[in-house]
Amino acid sequence: MNAPTCPNCGAPITRVVDVPYGWWEWDKATGSYRMCTAATRVDVAPWVHVDCMGELRHFHPQNPVSDTAATAS
Repeated sequence: MNAPTCPNCGAPITRVVDVPYGWWEWDKATGSYRMCTAATRVDVAPWVHVDCMGELRHFHPQNPVSDTAATAS
């Protein structure tokens, strides 16, 4: 069985991280770190697709895998 597809980028969800509060990335242009977040709203989704860092609101890695596991509303 294949991994479910990410609703953000369309790639298979083969790795997810639990980053509800975001992360910091180096910004070479400013010479400092900038805060990044995968959340698009206040009620943060805990899971994020590693490939695109998009939130996976309806996904949990312990849920049974199906073709609609990541995209269910």
